[in-house]
Amino acid sequence: MTPNKYFTLDELRSRAKTRIPKLAFDYLDGGAGNEANIHRNRSGFGNITLQPEYLRNVTERNQKITLFGHTYDAPIGISPIGLANLIWPNADKTLATMAKKRNIPYLLSAVGTSTIEEISDIAPDHTWFQLYIPGKDYICFDLIKRAKESGIKVLVLTVDIPEPSIRLRDLRNNFTLPFKMTPRIIMDIVRKPRWAISTLINGIPRFENMVPYMQEAADKQSLNAAQVLQTSARLSEDLIKQIRDSWGGTFVIKGILSPKSAQAAMRIGADGIIVSNHGGRQLDSAPSSIETLPRIVKAVEPRLTIMLDSGIRCGTDIIKAFASGASFTFSGRSFMFGIGALDEQGAEFVLDLMVNEVDKVLAQIGCKDIMELDREYIWQDG
Repeated sequence: MTPNKYFTLDELRSRAKTRIPKLAFDYLDGGAGNEANIHRNRSGFGNITLQPEYLRNVTERNQKITLFGHTYDAPIGISPIGLANLIWPNADKTLATMAKKRNIPYLLSAVGTSTIEEISDIAPDHTWFQLYIPGKDYICFDLIKRAKESGIKVLVLTVDIPEPSIRLRDLRNNFTLPFKMTPRIIMDIVRKPRWAISTLINGIPRFENMVPYMQEAADKQSLNAAQVLQTSARLSEDLIKQIRDSWGGTFVIKGILSPKSAQAAMRIGADGIIVSNHGGRQLDSAPSSIETLPRIVKAVEPRLTIMLDSGIRCGTDIIKAFASGASFTFSGRSFMFGIGALDEQGAEFVLDLMVNEVDKVLAQIGCKDIMELDREYIWQDG
């Protein structure tokens, strides 16, 4: 099938599901608990109706965004994706290459499967680095040092993992790295020959950034290592201030879901926040990011740059996020569904789907510049 057979993310997701082993696809697609938060993310966008305004000249439309001194060509970037190379071989590098080509930001995860140094070499002006607070402080500060030395300009600290979540799909699949090669898993991999051959050629992925710090990561027991390295209940303002001061550059906090947390980020000295529920992968009963966004905007704008991820699946979602107060959006799964469905060309294909829809919706609602969107473009009952 050629790319012009696909018109939505749902179609790409379905195609990717047929090409990726179940264990790997479920890791990407799944969420915490009964996955109600994933569905809440989608219904949150679905519950918003746009207010079109006509009798306007919208012949020329703009969706470029200036963020932290860099003007990007689209209003969406790539969220951090742990284990990206497990979902499809070389996905990290594919995403970085696309980000540079299309001039959008790519948030490399600390538990990604390519190193800070590799990705910053590919996309030096488009790579942001996403950090967790590991159990051992020296790891955190050494990763910051490596990011600085690699020329990365934006550090994104994720704060929504004080404890590992319960992800039932992974438990039911007995998901570990390396795989436990049971007959069921072997048969599933055999049925995905393109994935299997490419993974064989490129090697079993591991959390490359963590290899210098933990022997079990070097031995490819990287799933257990990652849980230690990305989980910390020591999320105090004092510690995060130390991280902020050690970094010194543009500092963003990801995982904010309440006005109080946003105000704490402001006290710490963050330059921006990403309103996010980790794509529904942490707290199953958390609100959707789009539902909580207006309350956060009211509490801290314009003192912080407010961005959003979790639940973005199309251009209309991007429009709704901007109209609700976001200054930028991110998605992770969307781009991985594209790569899983269409190999390397899939990420750019997804971006095209999104920016083309953004352009059309801007025209339909009578807005010539995405930065002019506000709540006047959201239909209010009564």
